[in-house]
Amino acid sequence: MVRTLNQKLLLLLVSLIAFSIYSCTRNTIEFGTIPENGYTNLVYSDTISVRLSTVMEDSFATNGDTSFLIGRYHDPYLGTVSAKAFFQLTVPSSIPDIPASAKFDSLTFIIRPNDYYYGDTGNIQTIYINELANTISHSYNNKLYNTSAVAVKPSSLGSKAIQFKPKGSDSIVIRLNDSKGAELYSKLQQRSTDVTSENDFLNYFRGISIAVADDDTTAVYGLSGSAGMMVMRVHYHTTIPYPEDHYIDFTSLANNLAFNQRLTNRSGTGLVPGTTGVTEISSEKTNGLSFMQQGNGLYLKTTFPSLRTILGNTNIVKLLKAELIIRPGYLSFDNNKYLLPSRLYLTQTDESNIAGNVVLDSTGAQLYANPVIDNVYGENNYYRFNITPYINQMLVTAGSEDAGFLLTHESTVTRVNVDRLIVNAALQNNRSSQLLLSLMIINK
Repeated sequence: MVRTLNQKLLLLLVSLIAFSIYSCTRNTIEFGTIPENGYTNLVYSDTISVRLSTVMEDSFATNGDTSFLIGRYHDPYLGTVSAKAFFQLTVPSSIPDIPASAKFDSLTFIIRPNDYYYGDTGNIQTIYINELANTISHSYNNKLYNTSAVAVKPSSLGSKAIQFKPKGSDSIVIRLNDSKGAELYSKLQQRSTDVTSENDFLNYFRGISIAVADDDTTAVYGLSGSAGMMVMRVHYHTTIPYPEDHYIDFTSLANNLAFNQRLTNRSGTGLVPGTTGVTEISSEKTNGLSFMQQGNGLYLKTTFPSLRTILGNTNIVKLLKAELIIRPGYLSFDNNKYLLPSRLYLTQTDESNIAGNVVLDSTGAQLYANPVIDNVYGENNYYRFNITPYINQMLVTAGSEDAGFLLTHESTVTRVNVDRLIVNAALQNNRSSQLLLSLMIINK
């Protein structure tokens, strides 16, 4: 009898310990064995707030790129954006014998669009080719930045007013100053070291800047900046034994001194840099909006400060899916002037606002999202990211309230661009960004 009583007491003690362990652990979000269907229920939650802000760099390196932006446009959200290209030329690969009877004809400059544009391409824009007055030199840390500049000579070498057709032009030819052309032609004819030695040439002709007129606010265009893609061409002709046209090329260098100046006038936008190199600006200071324009140093940041409150529900046993939905602001883009980025990526970050590891998908490749466009009503537009493992990690990691993601983009044409994304931080029904959670819970 005593033995039977002891067995019952032992069984009761084991049951109490098991119940205690279950009570302490059942509210964790884990990837474990799924309980039987009769004991569980699936819950869909969209109540976790997404906090949005803009992370702004005061300057960023632009040297060494193989693409350039030129032009200027006015953005109704981000102010005026302007871009200029700065680069050097190299001496001809070979110089033929030019007879004394030959005649100089003209000097031209050839640029090649790379199909990228942003803004209004329907208006006339004037392109200026300027000769640099000073030698290009690194600004800081052996780099050149979007804020760097090199003085140009007072008079431009040449200009051309055109309606830019970025997707229909293989090249654009601009007539340059005849005096400069004749000067170069004479040096070529005499085989001066100014045009045969690269060092001497760069001391004589320090480089080129390509810009647009100060009052042009139409669009920004992309130019191919790989070695040899831009050309300064000296045209001449011979007459003996019969008339024949010739030319000699000075081609662009794609070196670490080639850079792209990209400046913005953000007056009235609330995007004011702080005292350090990187500033985080809450959407409350920018009229309820947050911005991404990586090409001008703006990154959209997302965090989820209330995420861990779901741990208060003691019935939750598993996070099945977590999707981040980023919704562009209503009427903040169109299919002509202000296109949405063709693809967005996520990078991990925290309160430091330093970009960490890129976010990966289930195959180990970099996760990305393409825009889904509502072409009927223009309201339900979004990018969708499956970030389940990352949200699960935030749930089980204490102090992760400031952990989140930076949105970045990549263009299939060129990594140098001014594509931008405007997101409204306020709740606006199906126009709000959301964190959508699918949860499994224990039935009561």
